[in-house]
Amino acid sequence: MRALVFFVALICARPLLAADAAPAISLDALVESAVANNPERRFVADQIGLAQNQKQAAGRLPDPQLYVDFGERRNSDPQTGLVQGEGLAWSVAIVQPIEFGGRIALRRAIAEAQVDLARIGLDQFDATIAGRARSLGYALFAADQKAAASRVVARRMRDLATITVQREAAGPAPALAAAILQASAISAERAAATADADANRTLYALNQLRGAALDARLRIVRPVVALTPLPDTAPLTEAILANNFELRALKAQLAQQGLQVDLAKKARLPQLALGPYLEKARSDTRETNYGVRLQTTVPIWNGQAGGVAVEQGRQVQANAALVSAERQTVRQVQELATGYAARRAALAGWPVDAIPRFEAAAADADRNYRLGAIPVATYVEMQRQYLDALSAVLDTRREAIEAEQQLRTLNAGAPLDGSVR
Repeated sequence: MRALVFFVALICARPLLAADAAPAISLDALVESAVANNPERRFVADQIGLAQNQKQAAGRLPDPQLYVDFGERRNSDPQTGLVQGEGLAWSVAIVQPIEFGGRIALRRAIAEAQVDLARIGLDQFDATIAGRARSLGYALFAADQKAAASRVVARRMRDLATITVQREAAGPAPALAAAILQASAISAERAAATADADANRTLYALNQLRGAALDARLRIVRPVVALTPLPDTAPLTEAILANNFELRALKAQLAQQGLQVDLAKKARLPQLALGPYLEKARSDTRETNYGVRLQTTVPIWNGQAGGVAVEQGRQVQANAALVSAERQTVRQVQELATGYAARRAALAGWPVDAIPRFEAAAADADRNYRLGAIPVATYVEMQRQYLDALSAVLDTRREAIEAEQQLRTLNAGAPLDGSVR
């Protein structure tokens, strides 16, 4: 019986030993590692270089156009109609299209807006990764803490179940007390297994986020969590509406679409092309012509009106998307701010040393039960309440941290002090 209890205790302790052997890292170092090593970040950063290449191309003149004609020339006598000579005729011209009305400047401005969008996208990606890494890091710490505490309680109960059966008290009380302890140990082991599963799931997400092997073990150093009060909802919402990456990107896209509308309107202006030409022909005589060719479009039918309508429709859609995103952001700020304030108030109402006190009380209950000073019901209830209180504190703090990180992500990663960047 003792060998079986020892074997079960050893199996339950293996995840804890593995966690203790894992390298320890702070939340700040974890965030830096996730942002620096995220495998997808390089592709987002490459968009800036691509947009800059588009900007350079937008400021260049269109490529020259080359025209080459080949044909046959025949001269006839106007009186007799007899052919006097025939031969090869050809011409070559190269012209440079020239755009007026500021179309090149408009295309350059559109390309510059694309560069700004790429930079905003990279900043938004970094802020999202940082907030996600910090939230997952604390979730991993909380899961490890709950798993370790549940295993300790389960080991205590299994040990006491063996001792209780060996007591010489008369009647069925020892066997019933042992059964209660064994059943409670199963519940505690179930809680430990659930916490271990949560820890593994969180660890896999963290490793994927920071570009590490999925099974790489990691242990979070006990973080110092300071849940500071938020400013009033009105200034906080105003700051987030001004700082938010998504809204800034939508505003930049709306301005860019306005330039697209202007460029579509400019398409009605005539397009000129200017360049030299050379013509040569040979029949009964040789003839050479050269000069300057000027060609242009004649916008009679206003075929550009359809393009203008399309760009104006896209501008209306961009404006609607901006309004919808602003309303959704205001709702998110309200929900997250109220949820954060409620959880912060709950944590502030609990004693700072609540968990150490309950942990000490659970250990003291174990000693007193071994001495026969308290009944089994009191002992089991104390162990259960210790685990419930630990879970309540860790989960409430984790939820508050997640709400805070989501607010910081909405605020472009800036501190939540209501200031506009």
